[in-house]
Amino acid sequence: MLFDHASMRLYASYDYWHTSPQFLLLRCGIMLLIMFASYAWCRWGLAQRGFSPAIQLGQTSLLVYWVHIEFVYGRLSILPKRQCSIAKATAGLAAVFVAMVLLSILRTTWKRRTVAAKKAAAQPRNRSTCPRRNAKEF
Repeated sequence: MLFDHASMRLYASYDYWHTSPQFLLLRCGIMLLIMFASYAWCRWGLAQRGFSPAIQLGQTSLLVYWVHIEFVYGRLSILPKRQCSIAKATAGLAAVFVAMVLLSILRTTWKRRTVAAKKAAAQPRNRSTCPRRNAKEF
């Protein structure tokens, strides 16, 4: 409300949702709160004892970014554009978030398994498991 009552206007036409400096400051404040909550979760919270969605998504960020763009804006869009209520858009956001976390978990699990299989295939076999015939046996 501070900038709404000022005599000087930054823009010719005033619209709170598009041109208001207050709305920009509100969004910046919300982002700072989300960033602090994420930091606190990873630094002092449950991420120290177990699973953290932020760390998990960070490990596969490029894949998650690419697939989420397809879900939100591309051919695989799950919600109609410009026709959603706030509740429907929030449900869509939650669905995309859960889907991206699951995709990230699947990717890291698959990658660990393939790396472990490659390491196992590259290691020479243990001699005790692969008996050789000794020349003295003949």
